[in-house]
Amino acid sequence: MSPPPPLGAQQQRRGRALLLCGAVVGIVMAAAGLVREPPVPQSAPSVSSATSPPAGLPSDVVARVNGRLLTRSEFERALAVEIAGGEVSSAATRRRVLDRMIDEELRAQHGVALNLHLNDPRVRMDLATIVAESVVAAATQETDDTHLRSYFEAHRQRFAQRGALRVQHIWVAAIEGNLGEAYTRARTATRLLREGEAFSVVAEITGNKPPRELPSTVLSPDELASLVGRAVLNAVLTLAPGGVTDPVRDTGGFHVLRVVTRKALSPPTFEAARLDVEAEFAAEQARRALADNATQLRRSASIEQVEFEP
Repeated sequence: MSPPPPLGAQQQRRGRALLLCGAVVGIVMAAAGLVREPPVPQSAPSVSSATSPPAGLPSDVVARVNGRLLTRSEFERALAVEIAGGEVSSAATRRRVLDRMIDEELRAQHGVALNLHLNDPRVRMDLATIVAESVVAAATQETDDTHLRSYFEAHRQRFAQRGALRVQHIWVAAIEGNLGEAYTRARTATRLLREGEAFSVVAEITGNKPPRELPSTVLSPDELASLVGRAVLNAVLTLAPGGVTDPVRDTGGFHVLRVVTRKALSPPTFEAARLDVEAEFAAEQARRALADNATQLRRSASIEQVEFEP
């Protein structure tokens, strides 16, 4: 399969902004314990299908399940994921994808009937995370050079202290797909490191062999991003030496990192600090958007709560 054509400069900036938003939401929500499986991609190439709707279904609908419509666009996104994974776009594949969507819809409806959205902590965390993502996506500005340079100039001294860094890394794998157990171990690792426990001890009792070992040398932000990805880098860049990240979700588990040292930028130019500026700018916008959303929700809600003694 030939690679897609390169995006234009404006599309690349927009893509990077959306990537930052997604990464920052994961970091911000991880602190509250809100973790969920990654969603089906919202943008996928259209997959032509020979399926035709039966009588009574609109042309843009592939199924009606207890009155709930499954749209053709949802189906094509799910099918595109299968084809990207190596499946052949055959009638059998299309039937299997649609059957799976129907089964998922039935289970979701059954979950609502059982009030899982009210009683199951995992479902409630999923819903809260989805809402948070939509709030941040709607409120976050595109991180173009104008915004970023202005932010850098306003905080130049802060960024002057943030250059190459040395980190310690714990990888917590989801054994047999058990994400909840892995997240519990990752949160334990974060807590113990923040309490001053020896890194080697914490890594031994909570971690697993990482897919890729991090060197113990000083790394530039670009080098660190190439090893662990942008979401992990964003979590690290906002920390001072000694700081420990909240668990950062990745395919197959969670990352926990502690910043050992950071070198000052010399000189502190925008170009040298760009990744750092992008990470902090996006994190600040995400925090502001979530705080504003919480304030709005509380204003329109009826809340009674106990008071705690000081």
